[in-house]
Amino acid sequence: MLKRMNFPITHFNLHEKTPFPISEWILNLDDPPSSIFIQGSKKGLKLLSKLPERGLAIVGTRNPLLKSKEQLRRWILELQGSQLILISGLARGIDTLAHLTALEAGLPTIAILGAGLDLPYPKENQVLKRQILQSDGLLISEYPLGTPALGHHFLRRNRLIAGFSQATWVVEAGLPSGALNTARWTREQNKICFAVPCSPGDPAFAGNQTLLDRDHSLTFWGIHSLGAVWLELATHPTCKQKNSCQKKTNQAKNHPLSSPINPLNPHEKILVEMITQLTHQTGGVPLQEVLEWALQQSWTAHQFFSVLQPLLEKNCVREHRGLLVSL
Repeated sequence: MLKRMNFPITHFNLHEKTPFPISEWILNLDDPPSSIFIQGSKKGLKLLSKLPERGLAIVGTRNPLLKSKEQLRRWILELQGSQLILISGLARGIDTLAHLTALEAGLPTIAILGAGLDLPYPKENQVLKRQILQSDGLLISEYPLGTPALGHHFLRRNRLIAGFSQATWVVEAGLPSGALNTARWTREQNKICFAVPCSPGDPAFAGNQTLLDRDHSLTFWGIHSLGAVWLELATHPTCKQKNSCQKKTNQAKNHPLSSPINPLNPHEKILVEMITQLTHQTGGVPLQEVLEWALQQSWTAHQFFSVLQPLLEKNCVREHRGLLVSL
């Protein structure tokens, strides 16, 4: 175990048993690393036990438009109080802003690098690296200490950014783009990729358009879009709302649905009927399929999740691994 900046750098040989549950999915990659280097505090290392289930990768261009920076910052701040761990690559632009705003929001963040952890790369982000460590985040690399930052290293490290995450969010990507490489790794690992939509023909978002048109990525229109992966984010939860939801859930268990104390509003009735119909046909319907149906009915995504969430709390509908079943 080596030390630098007062934070230990731990070397994990992935062919041996590790104290954290990180080796199984890494070794299932087409080109798994033989070892991995992790720098961080003891508290930071505990984040590994929550990955990839709570990991959200955020990637994009090194030269983002002002509107992309403003949207990214606003959306990340809306995640404040959630259980997500934000993961990126510490590069200029979108990566840097994602890490900085995660720190501002009090969210844990992890940077996965394309060089040895002991090297000052990127030079402009040395202060940010320390801030991540001091906030009990992590720096991760598969490259031994002293390994320089080479172009092909970053393409390889993108498979780890996707691997440590449950979903990837592409904020702004042109053509070509390293963010699209991360999106490809996300698809190959059978995970969900989100892309921010744009006006047709906008070259700054040509990569986003490709993801949405050809690669079956989901449109990212706000943090409620992440409800396709993490249902609790669908209605912008806060601590106060979570407590309120728990009370409603308890009430739902104590009162039948037919009770006047716990009635369904018209939109809830429509959604329950639709899920019931699809459930009877297949035994369970993917959440994304029901969302697409709702969008075809001129619902907004936020409206859909705002209706779905109370149904889950009232125990009218059950969700398990992305499948919805009416009860």
